[in-house]
Amino acid sequence: MTFAHVDRHRSMRTKLRGAIARGRLAVLDVGSSKITCLILRLDPERMATLSGRERFGPGIFGALEVVGARTVQSRGVRRGEIVDMNEAARAIRQALLAAENMAASKVERVDQVVVSFSGGNPLSQVTEAEIETATGVVTDRDISAVLGACPDPGIGAERAVLHAQPCAFTVDFTHGIADPRGMQGTRLACAMHIATVDARPLSDLVECVRQCDLDLAGVVSAPYASALSALVEDEQRAGAICIDMGGGGTSLSVFLRDQLMCIDRIRCGGEHVTGDIAAGLLTSQATAERIKTLYGGVIQTGADDKDLIDAPRIGEEDLHDRRQISRGMLIGVVRPRIEETIQMVRQRMELIGVDAMPGTALVLTGAASQLPGLDELVARILGRRPRIGKPLRVAGLPQSVRGPDAATAVGLAMYALRPHDELWDFEAPANGARGRAGDVLRWLRKAW
Repeated sequence: MTFAHVDRHRSMRTKLRGAIARGRLAVLDVGSSKITCLILRLDPERMATLSGRERFGPGIFGALEVVGARTVQSRGVRRGEIVDMNEAARAIRQALLAAENMAASKVERVDQVVVSFSGGNPLSQVTEAEIETATGVVTDRDISAVLGACPDPGIGAERAVLHAQPCAFTVDFTHGIADPRGMQGTRLACAMHIATVDARPLSDLVECVRQCDLDLAGVVSAPYASALSALVEDEQRAGAICIDMGGGGTSLSVFLRDQLMCIDRIRCGGEHVTGDIAAGLLTSQATAERIKTLYGGVIQTGADDKDLIDAPRIGEEDLHDRRQISRGMLIGVVRPRIEETIQMVRQRMELIGVDAMPGTALVLTGAASQLPGLDELVARILGRRPRIGKPLRVAGLPQSVRGPDAATAVGLAMYALRPHDELWDFEAPANGARGRAGDVLRWLRKAW
């Protein structure tokens, strides 16, 4: 796998470390229906004292406090991709400014931001390689060498790498090693998970953030971020499937042994349900969204035919004698789209092969996961009982961003504090004369 095309990620990682050292950072969940901004105050001294597994345990949360939070309606974003640069930039600035005003008494202006990306047709690929260790003990240079030896998956110029994570190491005949550094062995093998997306939508997001006068400190796959906050540690270790039901689409992420193994996305989400309600009831999008949020559901009961809901037609919103429908009629509009979405998720799970993973937890998150009766419908279709995943509790997190719809935003904060090793966290392996010259220079610096 070539190290040449990861310079942008390496630069963002440097900016992230700088923001953590300064003790302040912003995270932005840029979704199709809403944009959420969190301002984080960090304790770099406490983070410096944590090492090894502690950096991935609950002790890290003591170094983080949310001091500003704001959610605004998304504009210029459709199905996770920017379709109007000016409108999207205006919405991002609005969310950031409101969050900064809330945090004004605790932190200074925030310039670095970590952003989520949910569009771009994500695709997961795995590439593998095996090398001989240089000294018989696995070092960072050996890991760099085996990562560099992984064959390039041939993504093409129209695709861009979003994540490149070593997900499993093998030292001699010992498999499933998370971190082999310091282990003795002559053969080192690695499997690397590479998540790619369409390059153009990703470039649009990067340009939009630049127009807001912000330094990009990281771009994270939205389903990956959601899983980081919605899955507990035991689920990430034993195996879990996180289904993030957002506005513009439904995303799928698979974890095993604390590693992201796969991401996928279906372009069918909460906005499609809203559109079905608007079209079926001849009402406005705003009215359809309100009806869905307040009265939506997927499991009908005997009382639903008696519960009446105001559902004015377009242009009749101000009339006193407005049309009313039963909640049962509303559920009859909502359920078919939700069933279709879950069936598509089932097909993707079968295609990936995770439907047969024994003992795997199933977790639902995202705004659409809050529909009453959804967990029962998912259990019927997927054959396993899910739980509704809420984001992990962190200090200062307001009540407004503690629901499943805020999982991605909180997951971005988790990623910023404890990012997994990625390809750009390692130095490129030295080769040829230039590599030998580098060895000599390092030896001279060490000797004198």
